[in-house]
Amino acid sequence: MAYKPTLMTTTLWDFPSQQYGDESQGSKDYRGATPAYILWNLLQRYTKPGELVVDVMAGSGTTLDVARDLKRRALGYDVNVTRPDIFNCDARSLPLEDEKAAFVFLDPPYSTHIHYSDDPRCIGKLSARSEDYYLSMEKVFDEVDRILRPGRHMALYVSDSFQKGKAFCAIGFELYQRLCAHFDTTDIVCVTRRNKTLDKGNFHRAAIEGNYFLRGFNYLFIMQKNKEREKKG
Repeated sequence: MAYKPTLMTTTLWDFPSQQYGDESQGSKDYRGATPAYILWNLLQRYTKPGELVVDVMAGSGTTLDVARDLKRRALGYDVNVTRPDIFNCDARSLPLEDEKAAFVFLDPPYSTHIHYSDDPRCIGKLSARSEDYYLSMEKVFDEVDRILRPGRHMALYVSDSFQKGKAFCAIGFELYQRLCAHFDTTDIVCVTRRNKTLDKGNFHRAAIEGNYFLRGFNYLFIMQKNKEREKKG
């Protein structure tokens, strides 16, 4: 029997699978795909049927599929187009008018861990240990702020980064600080990571022997565009 989504009531989210129901949401084979349950919960809470949902780094289209399943309108942009209903576009320069979106979702590359594209515009080519990564993400946040309607919500799904032999990289904290320059915080959720890497015993043995931790959760920063803040400055 297909598992049916339910609204989460705490700030610790854990889901049994990548997708829900009998239909696919995005591609289960896409590396770094967002769990569909996350989008289902966000859109149920912060949008209504008929409203426009935008994913500025749409990947395999999970957000688009969940939005349409819930009778929302959806737009997706990405520099690496995986399907016809995603527009080829840099998230730092979106072809959308001001204040059109009722909700914006963003699941960016977490540094250079995954090869997404050979496109030179791909932010996934920038190391999160460099200022260029954060400056690029600030430009993305500028665009999200511009297209989002006042009083409405956006969410950023992101993980920190640890690579053996390198310093820990607190991507979540760094991006959250920059988000706060644009938006008010609604809440911060921790989402349990479930992937094939974490299921492999040799990775856990290596973490114990090397005295480090595997990434066990992602941040989900839920933010609101303040109606008054946009008028300041």
